Amino acid sequence: MDFKTFGLNDTILEAIHEYKYYEATPIQEEIIPHILKKRDVQAIAPTGTGKTAAFSLPIIQNLLKNTSNSNGIRALIIAPTKELAVQINKNIEHYTKHTSLNSYVIFGGAKMVSQITILETKVDILVATTGRLVEHIKQKTINLRNVEVLVLDEADTLLDMGFINEIDTVRETIGEKIQTLLFSATLGQSIKKLSDKILDKKISVNIDKAQKATHKINQSVYYVSKQEKDELVSYLIGKQYKDRFIVFTRTKFGAKQVFKAITAAGVKAISLHGDLSQGARLKAIQEFRDDKAQVLVATDITARGIDIKALECIINYDIPNSVDDYIHRIGRTGRAGEVGNAISLVSPSEVYSIRVIEKKLQLLLTEVTMDGFGEKVRDEIKSPKITIKKEEKQKTKGAFGNKRKKEPSRKKLKGKRSGWNIHDNR
Repeated sequence: MDFKTFGLNDTILEAIHEYKYYEATPIQEEIIPHILKKRDVQAIAPTGTGKTAAFSLPIIQNLLKNTSNSNGIRALIIAPTKELAVQINKNIEHYTKHTSLNSYVIFGGAKMVSQITILETKVDILVATTGRLVEHIKQKTINLRNVEVLVLDEADTLLDMGFINEIDTVRETIGEKIQTLLFSATLGQSIKKLSDKILDKKISVNIDKAQKATHKINQSVYYVSKQEKDELVSYLIGKQYKDRFIVFTRTKFGAKQVFKAITAAGVKAISLHGDLSQGARLKAIQEFRDDKAQVLVATDITARGIDIKALECIINYDIPNSVDDYIHRIGRTGRAGEVGNAISLVSPSEVYSIRVIEKKLQLLLTEVTMDGFGEKVRDEIKSPKITIKKEEKQKTKGAFGNKRKKEPSRKKLKGKRSGWNIHDNR
């Protein structure tokens, strides 16, 4: 569907055409018409499917059409991390560049005084992290009385981070007679409960199946010892793939250790973790985008929502703590219609975790073996029994296959990997 079909303002079309947006992604086709009609929407979609444009473009359109309520913040977008908030605001700045609307972003770690100064002026669209937004609410340095639409982006992450009370505070401050949009990569019980609580006569959209039909991420697994992971990561980066990587770890300590090992092997890398200042984190992301390093070593929270174009591969150095984290991690690759690659390095103690991920996502990761790696642990690994219903087994086998591929040497590491389809990048 062409964006012109939605009846968007010419100034919006001009801006998105500069971004080379001409055809809408599945989530944009599904929800833009509903948002334009000011309906509450619950959208379940993997990362990288075009969510920012999906909610931003119709919000901008509605604000341009209604000029009677032009004082104060009219649209409020809440994101779980500073990096994602900055990225959303950057996109909105581009979408509104030919209009009279403006946007601003607030997050923790920046000076309150400078934010207060800006908030005292006219801000149409505000993007905020939850903690800093609530700080302003408690200090009465922000006016949310004129908010017309509230967006909760990556709501599953907001709940995982324990922000349910802060979300309630924001809603109490705004009032109930607003349009509310909830976006999440996963649909768990906590999201269902929040959705039922804050959405009125909602439109529910789940575009996961539609995305699976068009885009693909090849997912593979190596069973190795913990001691072999550093060498295997360096080898894969240096020999198997030529473009940029994100290597994910569970902890900031792990990120520091992996960064040290990779750089010792001669690979140009950048580390991204919670001990860095906000300025240092944003600088690290920009340097990676500017191709000043081949590898970004990151923890889950610091990498949430990062949009890196042409990212060929991600590596799970550690298996994540949850299926949601796994989905968010692999969502960094395979964007903009490109085929992506996600590699998981699994030690014996992590086998159960990867089996749970396979069961929940109804897929079988392609096992790849290589001479010199994992030979001492593969025979010791006994796959934990994860109960899967008969119909799930049949569905999994039909959709993803169950082959295991063995490669005789490092030089011939080119086997097919099982695919899990998601995304486009908007």
